Amino acid sequence: MGRAAIRNIILLAFISLAGIIATQIFWVKKAIDLKEQQFNHRAYVALKSVADRLIQDSKFKVQLDGINKKASNYYTIDFSSPVNVTMLENYLIIESKNQNLNADFEYGIFECTTDSFYYGRYVSIKNTGKVERLHVKAKPSENYYVGVLFPKKRTYLQDDLKLLIFFSIVLLVVIGFFTYTILVILKQKKLSEIKTDFVNNMTHEFKTPISTIALSSDVLMRDDIINNPERLKHYATIISEENKRLKSQVESVLQVSQIDSHKIALNVTDIDMHALIENIAKNMEPRVSELKGKIILQLNAKKVIVSGDEVHLTNILYNLLDNAIKYCDKIPEIQIITLNKHKGIEISVKDNGKGIETSSQNMIFEKFFRVPSGNLHDVKGFGLGLFYVKNMIKLHRGKIALHSIPKVGTTFTIWFHTKEK
Repeated sequence: MGRAAIRNIILLAFISLAGIIATQIFWVKKAIDLKEQQFNHRAYVALKSVADRLIQDSKFKVQLDGINKKASNYYTIDFSSPVNVTMLENYLIIESKNQNLNADFEYGIFECTTDSFYYGRYVSIKNTGKVERLHVKAKPSENYYVGVLFPKKRTYLQDDLKLLIFFSIVLLVVIGFFTYTILVILKQKKLSEIKTDFVNNMTHEFKTPISTIALSSDVLMRDDIINNPERLKHYATIISEENKRLKSQVESVLQVSQIDSHKIALNVTDIDMHALIENIAKNMEPRVSELKGKIILQLNAKKVIVSGDEVHLTNILYNLLDNAIKYCDKIPEIQIITLNKHKGIEISVKDNGKGIETSSQNMIFEKFFRVPSGNLHDVKGFGLGLFYVKNMIKLHRGKIALHSIPKVGTTFTIWFHTKEK
């Protein structure tokens, strides 16, 4: 399946999910509004029934002046004559249950003139046998009002919406799994593309030495080659060099395989990093000189002894220098700078090459990754060098950092613990 098809499928899937989420949010809001309206209606009907029953059953001439909603969970009943407090509480409990308003409430009696509190209780609907007396003050005048507060209204509404909340959570889980699946598909797609690119690169890298060996072998099988020792030696040397090249490429793949299987065992010894750097620079000098470039050493560190595997530390520095040469489109100028920092040695390999685009810098240490260059094979390699470098540095308990500016150059900075001589 092509990238465009996958992109369109993902786009349609996310549009569908966005539609489902928007619909779910709409219905949750509608359900909350409906529950709010139902609660308000039931509360009003219950309080109106309480007032009517008080007027009907009272020995006094009770006059109802109105029922008012002061807040989302607070109501008042205005009276202009005394009522029976016991009857008031009983009717509040009975009418709340009649209206299926199973929410705890507090009620209080207040004087209208001074707004002073006279009497009240907290009533638990689920356990009406346990009520908490709030306070009692003086007897109210004839003008007073009853306040009814539902302190757990929000909890009551949430209890009614539990099923809807459950389905919303299930939907979120489904969306989470869907997103994870999409990410896995994209990762697998990317991995497939990287592996395909790796196979293409490996085929290209193996094809040249194999062809060269085949041609040289054909020449060596000719009868007249025996009479020309110089040509015989020349083609034998070509076969030997190409064989070493193939061996090096195979070993790079095997090293990565060992890293993946955690089978690499380090042969740890004390290594003078300055001596190692100087030796590697000396070996790389002919290759750089051929390009009319130079390697500049600024070895400023005082503590240079590192506990590590000499072979792998050599490979680390060789890979960094090799990249500095390969990815340079001008006369190469490479600087190797050392200094002591954070109780260790910091080694910077700085070049004046092509640099690395910002979009590729986060992936530069990934296995098989190569900086995109179209369908060109102008730079040899499998995209394993920096993956090997990072993992070997990690195995040595070191650190590596990258700073690169496109068309200006790249600096790799590595750090290792040092020890006293």
